[in-house]
Amino acid sequence: MKRQPTRTEKKKARSQHQATGQWIRADKRLAIYLRDRFTCLYCLRDLHDADPADITLDHLVCQADGGSNDESNLVTACRHCNCARQDQPLSRFAGKETRAHIRRNTRRSLASYRKLAKAIMAGELEYDRDLEG
Repeated sequence: MKRQPTRTEKKKARSQHQATGQWIRADKRLAIYLRDRFTCLYCLRDLHDADPADITLDHLVCQADGGSNDESNLVTACRHCNCARQDQPLSRFAGKETRAHIRRNTRRSLASYRKLAKAIMAGELEYDRDLEG
């Protein structure tokens, strides 16, 4: 059985991550929200009209456990679900159907969503729910 990292090890991993500047760029963040249709992939809450502070990205594999900022490891989550999950393994937090739904979503290529996100951010395109596909 894999040893769980201590709180100190997790803090150290977070500080090393932050020190390297590996933040998630705004266009990538928006592209993931678009890919996931502004829906929390855990509780399926529609986040289109939510307060922006309530829309988060969650790492499927925590960074402290070696997870990355790769698009396949990031999903849209409401703040409630993200906080409730904390650092629990996905298999403990989400049921089988939810995990299957997440796998289907994260397999979609982010390329077209990223182009769309950049156009929206540049003001070349106005956001519309129909753009999500």
